[in-house]
Amino acid sequence: MKRQNLPLSGLRAFEAAARHKSFTAAALELHVTHGAVSQQIKRLEAQTGLELFRRHNRGVQLTEAGAALLPILSGSFDRIGEALETLAQRSGSEALKVTTTPFFASRWLIPRLSSWRQTHGARDVDLHPSLEMLDIASGDCDIGVRCGVPPWPGLKSELLVPIHLSPLCRPALLEGRHGLIRPSDLRHHKLIHADIAGHARGEEWDTWLAAAGEDVPIDAGGLDGDLDGGLGGGLHFHEPALALQAAADGLGIAMGYLEFVQDELASGRLVQPFDLKVRHPFSYYVVTSKRAAAAPELRHFIAWIRDEGASM
Repeated sequence: MKRQNLPLSGLRAFEAAARHKSFTAAALELHVTHGAVSQQIKRLEAQTGLELFRRHNRGVQLTEAGAALLPILSGSFDRIGEALETLAQRSGSEALKVTTTPFFASRWLIPRLSSWRQTHGARDVDLHPSLEMLDIASGDCDIGVRCGVPPWPGLKSELLVPIHLSPLCRPALLEGRHGLIRPSDLRHHKLIHADIAGHARGEEWDTWLAAAGEDVPIDAGGLDGDLDGGLGGGLHFHEPALALQAAADGLGIAMGYLEFVQDELASGRLVQPFDLKVRHPFSYYVVTSKRAAAAPELRHFIAWIRDEGASM
């Protein structure tokens, strides 16, 4: 008999009934009725032209043909089950491919991965820090954390971490002839910029200064010619972590993301000279393809990262 014509339902019913030597027990195992098992086996016998059982009042008995077929089917079903279980375990052990920005990876995600590994059923994480938006919808990555404003075509997004802006600097800049008492004092200091893709040059400083009601040039570099840093002109970086590093090293004042500098503020390496904080137009979102969003392993990771974000 050709494989495309194999009566798989009948073979499964026969194997269960032959193994248990009972149609009733086979029906219980297969979650069908006694009559359904009987009909499937009768159909199998008709299709193959073989008598597989002898039926009598006290039950059923395998024929010579049925006894020869049983070990072949049982062995085949066992091997299929083992292969499927192995494949499922292998699939479940593959690392989750996660993409995000280098800043978010180093400042937020990596410090929390030890917490992820302690959760039940946690899979390894294959992290892809990149400024490029890897194609999550096509399967390049399983899940991403993106900074921006949704929606992203073909993706499901969930707010993870909002961003609030406020100037940050080395504690020494609070003192001296041009100490930072009010926002207008910023004009005497070098402003450090993180030029982010999707933002106009200096946009973050513009946003905060507008909320503060100040008209300080965004490329301020000590407008009275007596700059504490002595370099003149604003400093520009293409990575927020570098801007924060420059501020911590005393090169000027950076526009900081408060949700990501709690360690520096707690240690006193950086200080927030003004209480005013302004909500950034962008936020960090967890994103997945709409097709993969229901996968159990992704739901597990999303639930964990959501809890971590809520605890900030």
